[in-house]
Order: sequence, then C-alpha cells, then structure tokens
Amino acid sequence: MYTLGISCYYHDSAATLLKNGHIFAAFEEERFSRKKHDNSFPYQAIRECLRVAKIDINQVDRIAYYEKPLLKFERILQNFVETYPFSLPLFTNAIPSWLSEKINIENTLRKRLDYHGNIYFVPHHLSHASAAYFTSPFQHAAIFTADAVGEYATLSVWRATNNSITLLKSIHFPHSLGLFYSTITAFLGFTVNEDEQKVMGMAAYGKPRYVKKLQKIIRLHPDDSLCMDLTYFSYLQKDQMWSKKLERILGKPRIPGSPLTKRHMDIARSTQEIMESLYNSILTHLYTVTGEKNLCIGGGVALNALANGKIYDQTPFLRVFNFGPAGDGGGSLGAALFCYFANTRKKRQPVTTLNFGNTYDNKDIEKYLKRFGNRFSYRKYGKRALILKAAQLLSANKVLGWFQEKAEFGPRALGARSILANPKDVSMKEKINLIKKRERFQPFGISILRNHVKNYILLPPEQKDFPFMNFCFPAKEEFRGRISAVIHKDNTCRIQTVTKENGIYFDLISAFYKKTGTAGVLNTSFNLSGQPLVEHPGQAVEMFINEAIDVLVIGNFVVTKKEK
Repeated sequence: MYTLGISCYYHDSAATLLKNGHIFAAFEEERFSRKKHDNSFPYQAIRECLRVAKIDINQVDRIAYYEKPLLKFERILQNFVETYPFSLPLFTNAIPSWLSEKINIENTLRKRLDYHGNIYFVPHHLSHASAAYFTSPFQHAAIFTADAVGEYATLSVWRATNNSITLLKSIHFPHSLGLFYSTITAFLGFTVNEDEQKVMGMAAYGKPRYVKKLQKIIRLHPDDSLCMDLTYFSYLQKDQMWSKKLERILGKPRIPGSPLTKRHMDIARSTQEIMESLYNSILTHLYTVTGEKNLCIGGGVALNALANGKIYDQTPFLRVFNFGPAGDGGGSLGAALFCYFANTRKKRQPVTTLNFGNTYDNKDIEKYLKRFGNRFSYRKYGKRALILKAAQLLSANKVLGWFQEKAEFGPRALGARSILANPKDVSMKEKINLIKKRERFQPFGISILRNHVKNYILLPPEQKDFPFMNFCFPAKEEFRGRISAVIHKDNTCRIQTVTKENGIYFDLISAFYKKTGTAGVLNTSFNLSGQPLVEHPGQAVEMFINEAIDVLVIGNFVVTKKEK
C-alpha cells in the first residue's frame, strides 16, 4: 500500500511516499527548483517519489495533504473583516493565489496530476504532531507543536497512546510564539522563515538587557495559555510585522545588510530567553497535565536547538524526540503517517536516519567530473582506501565537500550532502563561514560517534541518541580544546550522534577518531547561504570549483584542484 503525503503553499514544500507505513522516499521541492524554502506545489518532488518507487500516480492508494485549506482561508477572511480597511492591501495581495491555487488542492490533484484515488486533508498541527510521534520510539508520550500559524492554531499540546493522538489544548492566531520570534527576526534585518537560526546564534553574543521590555508584549496566563499585546505587532494589517510601538522599546530596526551591533545581539539574547522561558513553562504544564515522561516536539519552533537542549534541565521530561524536518517539509510525512497509522494497532518503526533522497552511482558522477575535468584532477578509490584518504585529509585541516549515498530529507545535512572539517582547529569556523558566505558569528554543529559522545558533551542521563542535529548541549570543559571550532560562544554544541546506521559517514568518523583521537567532525550543509543543499553531482562539482573547498569526496572519487 502506498500513501503520498504533500505539503505546500507556505514554505518548504515537500512530498513523502510511504510503502506499507515505511518511508520509501522523501524530497523537498527546493532541491529541484533551486529556490530556497520553495512554497510552490511540489510537482518535481512528487515525480521523484514516483520514479524511485517505479509506480504511477494512480498506484498510490491515498494522498494526504498536510492541512485544511478551506479552514485556513476562513481564518484569512475573518482577519480581513476584523481589521478592514487597514488590511486591505495585504488581503488583495494574498487573494489571487488563494483563489487560483491554494484553495484548489483537490482540483490540482485530480486534474493536473490525473489522480483518481482517495484524498485526505489532515489539520496542520496534527500533521506536525504525527510527524513527531509516529517517527519516535515512544508508544505513549506528550506532544508539543508550535510554529507561526496553521489554520487557526499556532501552538498545540497533545497526548499520544498506542497510535492514538488526542488534542488537549491549542493557542490560536494571532497569538503565536513562532510569530513573536519571527517578528524579532525581521526587526533584526533577517529573512522570516529562513534566518531564525541566526537570531539563535547571535543570542550567545549578547546580554538579556531587553527581557523586561519584551515581557510586556508576550506573556502566559496562569493556565499557560499565550497572550500577546498586539499593539506592538502589525502582521494583522500589513507586511511589516512590528509596529512603531515596538521601535519605542527596542530602538530603530536594523537595515538588512548593515553591520550588527551590540544592541542587536542583546535583542537576540533577550528574545531567545523570553522564548525559552515560555517554551519550558508550557512544557512543564504539559507534563503536569499528562504525567508522561516522554515528549515529542514538532513545528518550526522545534528547530530551535538551543531551547531544545534546555528542556531536560528546565522541565520534568526525561526523554525528548524531535523529528529532524520539524517544519512544514516534515508535515508531508506527518500527514501520510497519520492516515496510515492513526487509531490502529499497526506496528511502526522509529526513524533514526533521514536518508530518503536520491543516490548517484560512480558512472553518473564521473560524467560530471569529465565535463569539468580541465579544472581539477581526480582519482577513484576503493571504499576502505577512500575512507582512509578522507580521514587523512581532514586531519591535515583540509575542508572537504562530502557527497555520499542517499541525500537527507529536511533542512539539516547529516553526512550525505555535507561540508566537513577538523573540529579542533578553531580557525575552521571563520574559514567555512567565508566559504558559505555567512555571517562570521554563525556556529557549526558536530557529528560525533554515539559511543563517545558522553566524553565530550554533558548529556541528559536518560538519553544518548540525537541523530538529527536539533539539540544543543554544554561541552565538557576538559574536551573543549579538541572541538573548539564547533563550540558556541556560550560553550554549547549542536550535536548529531552517529552510528553504524549512518553507513560510510560512520566509517569516516571512526577512521578520523583512530587517526586523531577526536571522535567527531565539524559538519555543515553542502550549500551557500540562501541556497538549497546540492542535489545532484553537477551542483556539488560546480560549488567545489567556485568556492574555497579544498577537496571534494564524491562517490568513490577524491577530487583536488590543479595548481594555478
């Protein structure tokens, strides 16, 4: 039985194909369109899912869409009526796409895809909750989902038991923890739904000087429901997310591209602290209500790795699971999983790897190498020799482009489409930020052998698996010198635990450990800032040629630049 999940029309459009409840293939549309956070209908992602499975669209038993479009449109109409005439420009800009595309999902599936099977529409936050729970190792758990906004809900809490998910409470638009964080992201001159991690990274460089001022604009009621003072925000009426009143307490907004100041970093730190305080207060209340020791988290807010790492210290939960693509791309999987597993006794398998994308053989790869062959030299190795060569290059402080096996699904590179470096050399942080054209302050994560992670990182006592790089934890002081390039300003570290299930990537880090005594490597996505991860070998080769990456390890080939 095939189930196809689809998400689109907000950001991170994606398609996921299940075969008998197992993830068979999963792709984000941006990998093919080359448009970061592409929100268009995922025709190419759907086509790839079908191609990999060698089926046509009408061999799919059912399609699951990740939200209810009519309910979302109802909320937009309601907002327009309540805020007219101020919201008229915003409404007139939005209405054409709604009438032509967004409200006609079933028509698109029936006519443009020529699909004749069953179509289900799963509520947005239920899709997030399902992605978080049905991929987890837990039979019973509390669930927390939060993002900017779904149909009406912006934050929801749930209880799950034996494949049944029950909604306990939701907070509705316009009150939104996600929109609060995104508003400050925009205020600091960054791009909403893309640069929130920059605010998180900046936070370590600032001081919480604005906490008291920000507490005026967002707070919790005694029952932990969220309330915002909407006079500080303008996203109900226009494209700009904040009002002049916010400028009166924070100062002038930063012009995009202008220098970052201490004030900007203090605002980022204060915003992060407010968000963490609200986050953990709601989670503590959720624990009190459910009594569950297991927690699943999902939605865009769950991509805040710094906040996630503090759940263990600041709430009673003992075990936390965060599915890697926690945002809307993962919603395509959540919708499909809900349709397959919900309210059944069907057995499910925890998801421990996200390698659900395309793979390319050496014959395909060498076609691209020959095309650009006058720009570099390359040599083919056997697998064992390739691993030893790559480990030697890393130990010699070479920056590697690493393109291996099946691509990852979601926003994080996890050792298939990565840029890798020696984590001991602190200069690697600045060097790779320059390669990727990112701000110098942005930190990197570490991929570290699971059996050695507790030597380096202060982990919670009941959990040692963190396979998706969605948690930050403090690094142990005595080991910080060995991984200085991935230690954040606040001495935390964003980690990915690596096991044999990670294939050749595990073999590489194991070889690097034997050679250097360091059980992890600096890992970042194989892309430039503002661009999607590389999808096919040609993109990897072109980026290697054009940027200051020292060596490309692609398939069984090691590629080096010719001396000028």
